[in-house]
Amino acid sequence: MKLLIVAAIKEDTEIVSTILKKAAIPVFSITDTMGVKNSIDTNMLDDWFSRGVGKYDSVFIFSFTSESNADKALKEIEVHNTTQSTQFPIRAFVLAVEKSLFN
Repeated sequence: MKLLIVAAIKEDTEIVSTILKKAAIPVFSITDTMGVKNSIDTNMLDDWFSRGVGKYDSVFIFSFTSESNADKALKEIEVHNTTQSTQFPIRAFVLAVEKSLFN
């Protein structure tokens, strides 16, 4: 089991939902967050919320899923980010779930 975490601006929630559907991930949770960027950095990891400076209404989307579905979602997000010109690319990462009480 993997934990897929996606960060996006709030306006892209439906885009992420469509991507997750394509990746065969039908169940996920969404939480609102405020992304804050105080400076412009050249390091991609420091450029998490945007390529500019400011505060951004954002969402974190979480899903427990299989490794293959998580990989499909990452590929779909990569395609989206490379084909869409946006100041706010969708970010995602996958964590291994080592233990669970899920039956």
